[in-house]
Amino acid sequence: MNDETSGGPGDETTPLVAGPALADIHLHTNLGDGWISPARLIQAATLRQLAIVAVTDHDHVEGARRVEELLAEQNCTLRMITGVEVSTRNGHLLGLFVKKAPRPLRPVEESIDAIKEQGGLVIVPHPLGPLVPSLSRRRIDSLLAAGYEIDGIETYNPSPANAARRADVLSANKEWGLAEIGASDAHFWQHVGAAYTSFSGTTPEDLRRAIVERTVRAGGQDQRPARLNPAVYVAQCAWAWFVDPPRRVMRRRRESRAEHRIHEA
Repeated sequence: MNDETSGGPGDETTPLVAGPALADIHLHTNLGDGWISPARLIQAATLRQLAIVAVTDHDHVEGARRVEELLAEQNCTLRMITGVEVSTRNGHLLGLFVKKAPRPLRPVEESIDAIKEQGGLVIVPHPLGPLVPSLSRRRIDSLLAAGYEIDGIETYNPSPANAARRADVLSANKEWGLAEIGASDAHFWQHVGAAYTSFSGTTPEDLRRAIVERTVRAGGQDQRPARLNPAVYVAQCAWAWFVDPPRRVMRRRRESRAEHRIHEA
């Protein structure tokens, strides 16, 4: 898949200013429904001076593994967290610091448990968003009231997914008290780092601690994401609707056969 899309001079990725360490922890590769190759993701993240990225393809970790392999081959300071965007029955959910993807299309409660069983962190992406499957305020309220552990929430996601609800999310989080996450949800390399989470430290462990301790800050609001040709978005949507879903089905079948062989051994 070609990830060399461009829409004019405004699409150049501008390095971020020096300061606290920056992490973009919601990114999609072309091993999922994104248009970013693993190699291009590393290049863009390095240019944006990110300390950490989390690859969060939908319902699998193949993209994360490939980025990890490439980083191991390079003399690069960029660090990576294995993540996943889980398709639950109630909306999408991010799992960070995971080893494998939870089974999709289960109740959100089961997905949270599956992430926590791996020692992972649970982040709510594009909360309240009307354009993509997202957790509602009522659902988040009920999860927290029932004692389910949610570690953070995207208070700034520059995609259109929940743009109209950002103020509502910030207001609600005054009550929820979750770590405030900035993340690009990038499907194109030009958008890597368009939103980010700042934290004290440099390592994934430092970021994890900062999320748990609620000392992270969401950033990126002061710079609009690069504007791309509308045709690029149409093509990416076609990829996401018609190409990626069959690949997900094939992955689940392979995983199911592998698990069956393990049980038989």
